[in-house]
Amino acid sequence: APAMRRLLPPGTLRAAPGLPATIASMGMLNLAFFGVDVFVPLMLVEVRGATVAVAGVALTAATMAWSIGSWVQARTAEQVSRRAMTRAGMVLLAISFLLMIAIIFPTVPLPVGIVGWGIAGLGMGLAYTTLSLAMLELAEPGQEGEGSASLNLAAVLGSGFGAGIGGAFVALLSEEGESLTRALLVQDLVMLGVVALAFVAARGLPGMVTRAVD
Repeated sequence: APAMRRLLPPGTLRAAPGLPATIASMGMLNLAFFGVDVFVPLMLVEVRGATVAVAGVALTAATMAWSIGSWVQARTAEQVSRRAMTRAGMVLLAISFLLMIAIIFPTVPLPVGIVGWGIAGLGMGLAYTTLSLAMLELAEPGQEGEGSASLNLAAVLGSGFGAGIGGAFVALLSEEGESLTRALLVQDLVMLGVVALAFVAARGLPGMVTRAVD
């Protein structure tokens, strides 16, 4: 943590307006997404009894939808503010998490899980690409490389923490006698809370429409 404070722009840990909020939002966005993504196959196969192929389809749906979200963002970058676009992606991510929570219960059809995780990919396509663009716009002239490094560091740390802490959390609950279903339910709810924090942090992004950086 002390090293991270020195490597990231001042104010990142409190999501100060501007570049720090952009970096913080990216970290929490990745933490939340990958904190659920790594458990999607486990949820569908072990909890719902689906085949590995079905789990693969769900992950593929997210990948394809991520590309679609990036395409949409690229064509609306000069009509929608960075804050609004990022928050729209986070809202889609939250909706996806709620659908993945629902799929844990056997009364919910399996296709809901595939559609739900596709929505997560769409949200990431909108928010992730927007944050990358916002970083280039908010970095001081000549400091774009430093800003890019900070953004990448936040993204990598977020995805690592999401998968690592989530795995430890699920394992701990299982060791304490909790069912895998309950452990995954709690994990998804925690990641939903992370999305909510990211939504708040995004308040520091530009609220006005700005010209896209080439």
